[in-house]
Amino acid sequence: MSFKGHDITQDDTPTNISHLVFGITSSSRTWKNRISYVESWWKPNITRGFVFLESFPKDHQLLPWPYSSCPPFKVSEDTSRYKMYDKHPIQQTIRMARVVEETFKMENKSARCYALVEAMVENLDICIKKYQTYYGGDHILQSCVADLGVSLTQEKGFHQIDLHGDISGFLSAHPQSPLISLHHLDYEGSRRECCDVVYKAEMNVTEIKLRDCMLDEIIP
Repeated sequence: MSFKGHDITQDDTPTNISHLVFGITSSSRTWKNRISYVESWWKPNITRGFVFLESFPKDHQLLPWPYSSCPPFKVSEDTSRYKMYDKHPIQQTIRMARVVEETFKMENKSARCYALVEAMVENLDICIKKYQTYYGGDHILQSCVADLGVSLTQEKGFHQIDLHGDISGFLSAHPQSPLISLHHLDYEGSRRECCDVVYKAEMNVTEIKLRDCMLDEIIP
């Protein structure tokens, strides 16, 4: 395949985990409560990617960094140049959107969709300015991709859901298919429940267990 003058050999081999690069946006303040989510599926020397934090971690609970069980961390690039037109109610939105570009610069060898990401990052700053009123970083990126003439393909059963309130009914009624993306799992309104993600190697399954949050786990 070719894209904007770049000749790229089409690789028809089945996609495996080594073809994916994960760019994870988090915060030095909240990572200690979220790390278990990633540790449940991260496989050192097999999975590739980075955790991007807004600042260098200083919390003793984060250091030394557990490189053997989670991705290496990077500090996100300075986004102060966007302040003059940043209309987002969530301050981290632009930083989250730009993680795609920062991940691409860090690691792109043998990654799938290389040409698409390369084209997007070439004009990402312009695209962020164009869609400055869009609420979420994922919405901004989807619009940037659409501007390149690439539409989303609907895959039944592959979906995202934001969780609010009591989700026990949803979890018990969910069809027997893999859960792809449950957002805000550790924040459920007034219930103040947290969850433990436990990987059981002997069964090759990951369990999500809800429990009452401890005081130091509650994020205002």
